[in-house]
Amino acid sequence: MVDKNDILLLNIPFDLQRFASAESEGRTEKATEHKKRKAREEGRVALSKEVPAVVVTIAAFGVMVILGKYIFKILRSCFVYIFENYQHLSLHNPKMYFDTLIIPMVKLFLPMASVAFIAALLSNYGQIGGMKFYSKPLVPDFKRVNPNIFKFFQKQVFSPVGAFNLLKSLVKVTIIGVVAFIVIKSHIMEIIDLFNMDISAGFIFMVKVCVKIIFTVMILMLIFSVADVFFVHRQHEEELKMKKEEVKQEFKDLEGDPQVKSKLKQMYQGLLSQQKILNDVVPQADVVITNPTHFAVALRYDRVVDDVPRVIAKGQDDFAQKIKKVAAEHGIYLYENVPLARKLYADVKINDYVPETMWSLVVTALKLAYEHKEKMNKR
Repeated sequence: MVDKNDILLLNIPFDLQRFASAESEGRTEKATEHKKRKAREEGRVALSKEVPAVVVTIAAFGVMVILGKYIFKILRSCFVYIFENYQHLSLHNPKMYFDTLIIPMVKLFLPMASVAFIAALLSNYGQIGGMKFYSKPLVPDFKRVNPNIFKFFQKQVFSPVGAFNLLKSLVKVTIIGVVAFIVIKSHIMEIIDLFNMDISAGFIFMVKVCVKIIFTVMILMLIFSVADVFFVHRQHEEELKMKKEEVKQEFKDLEGDPQVKSKLKQMYQGLLSQQKILNDVVPQADVVITNPTHFAVALRYDRVVDDVPRVIAKGQDDFAQKIKKVAAEHGIYLYENVPLARKLYADVKINDYVPETMWSLVVTALKLAYEHKEKMNKR
């Protein structure tokens, strides 16, 4: 048995919070579009490294197999040139390096490098859903430099990401070992008979076996990388989750931005059309306050964004009747209160919060609206 004091004497830093979920930290809300855009500008995207690695390997080896005769021809001509002219070749002659090394290497690797580059580009492009250049990730961040080796080891190993990476490595090694064993076992008699083959036939046979192993492993790794994509996306969403207070603060910060205010103003000016209000705004209401003949005021309360309800639409006379009609068609509760309807219509502008003096009456209306909605859902 290990004594508790012995564990304390080891004094190994181990933070169980590394395994804590976002919900346990109070981050229960999904990231807003602003948070996602900001993370993208910082270079934090859901990108699996397994997919590009597998795709690039398959593409490169595919080119090698397809252009096998072309590659063999270049290598053969290079060796023939060297053996035929070895007496006349000089290490001090630059032309020799071009003829025997640089030009053949370019011919050999340019097709593979081009296909591998395109494969890497497409596999990364497909994961992040587009490509934009941001300079912020290139700026050095010395805060990321961690001289504490224990904390670094702790972050890389004792965390969900570290555990999953370790599991991936074990699975990859297992896949390679199992596939190699199965393929070699299926060709064991031919391998034993290699001593009886001529050199060229034996070389071709071994190349075929190696290609078979590589492609089988890569196909299995490609299937395995799909699981890594799901894990990376889930981990990225967990990292970006926000607390309710952060969502509210972000909304308030953005609302105070002059550019955002200008956009909101333009948006609400576009909604001045009565038809747009009836089609797009009124159906989002939680309750409509009526007087009931001359006024109608639509209220909405979003608990995540707003601290109190806000007026999203209002109308008088004929337009008030149209608001009531649309609300009835969408199952929105109509609360008749003459003083409240008049006061809201006169004192509160569209998209403004309900004043504190009216909260008690509005709370009553919302309570009745929620009860009405529950009854409708049970039917």
